[in-house]
Amino acid sequence: MMSTTRIIYHPVPFIIRQPLTPVTINTVLPGHIRKVIGIKAVHSAGVQFMATGNYLPVIGYLSLEFNNKRYHFGHLDVPFDNRAEASDAFLDAAIDLAPGSLLTGNYENKVFTGTDYQKTDGTVTGKWSNYIVTIYLKALSDD
Repeated sequence: MMSTTRIIYHPVPFIIRQPLTPVTINTVLPGHIRKVIGIKAVHSAGVQFMATGNYLPVIGYLSLEFNNKRYHFGHLDVPFDNRAEASDAFLDAAIDLAPGSLLTGNYENKVFTGTDYQKTDGTVTGKWSNYIVTIYLKALSDD
């Protein structure tokens, strides 16, 4: 039986639970994903409880590495964009993946960082809302 290659969209969501603590991404990508051809990182839920508008150009910074930290894709600004005209564009990529390799990285919250959101003892205030960011990988899959 011959396998076919098709484009898939693989989500990698993570939750930001603390304003000042970076989130570490460390996940094994499915073995059928052969190549990443596009990447985007988007706010999925939660920031709307802390923001007064529908758009912030940067809520955090994301650094991504592929193939067990052998390839650093770079740094991405993650926006909060709840507008109807929000962009669905992917950043172009051409990353050949080793089967079963790791996607790793770090995310840092950059907007909601003051004492309004986290007290000096490290506890969050009532103004803080956990939020979710999702990395979408546009990929070629052999399945």
